[in-house]
Amino acid sequence: MFDFSSRALRTIAPAVALTLGVSLAADARTLVLGHGAAPGNPRTMAADLFAELVHDYTDGSLDVQIQGSEQLGSDVEMLDQVLSGQLDLTANSQGPLANIVPEANVFGLPFLFDSPQAAWEVVDGELGDRVADLTEERGLKVLAWWDNGIRHITNNARPIEQPEDVDGLKIRTPEDAMTISIFEELGANPTPLAFGELYTALRQGTVDGQENPLVNIWSSKLHEVQDYLSLTGHKYEVTPFIVGMQTWQSLSADEQAAVERAAQEAGAYQRMELVRQSADLGGRMEEAGVAINEADVAAFREATQPVYDHWRERLGDIVDLAQEAAADNR
Repeated sequence: MFDFSSRALRTIAPAVALTLGVSLAADARTLVLGHGAAPGNPRTMAADLFAELVHDYTDGSLDVQIQGSEQLGSDVEMLDQVLSGQLDLTANSQGPLANIVPEANVFGLPFLFDSPQAAWEVVDGELGDRVADLTEERGLKVLAWWDNGIRHITNNARPIEQPEDVDGLKIRTPEDAMTISIFEELGANPTPLAFGELYTALRQGTVDGQENPLVNIWSSKLHEVQDYLSLTGHKYEVTPFIVGMQTWQSLSADEQAAVERAAQEAGAYQRMELVRQSADLGGRMEEAGVAINEADVAAFREATQPVYDHWRERLGDIVDLAQEAAADNR
């Protein structure tokens, strides 16, 4: 006969709970998230938060394993892995996405946004929705638009104050067609290079300089191998937070809602952390020995206007939509 006494139940209950716990843990599914940011970068911090939120919002049925610092390859390679189903998620970069969805280039039109906050209003509106829809048509789902900041130029040759100061410099760019076209218009020699190779290329003099938001320059220690930082603010970039459609369609409706919620909330945190960190990084780099100067933004804006004509011919009315949306949020 079964013993249902309170004493027996007290003896059995812990063992049952332990067994159930092991079973539930064994049933948890692990998603892999790849990104290229260094420790301390807002993207890295937000990825960690995303993993925590997914675990919490799914009651442990989903876990997220993070592979940062380009452990899985460059942003281009990771996006290809997501597209093919080899990787679940990536906090990626605008350029690699634009290779697949050319319309994503519009976020990086020169001097489109005066501040990250102005950019967020546009990215979270009709323009961002349109690019997200086009991305989904190509087999990738944008869960959130994280931020990759407003970009500035560093180099080892000279302070950059006027557009002509860029002429002839070998500037590393990401694999990003918009950035390349901007620097070609300025007379530079743009040199696409994976981010993980950049520090060594600067140290060895393979390239004269590069362009990035302040948080990327600092967290990846690029200021250690650059003499000049010129505050050009020449373009903005998003960080597309993407899941592959194979992974997305394999999730239940509740899991999809939890993952998307986590991506949005981690993205809001990432944006604010980027702004917070950026506030004092100029001063910290100056203390580290980097010479910092303001650039003639009006002159740079005028010099890069032909870029708009080039991309309008290539992409059509979405360039006008981007300009109108940006003007409404200045």
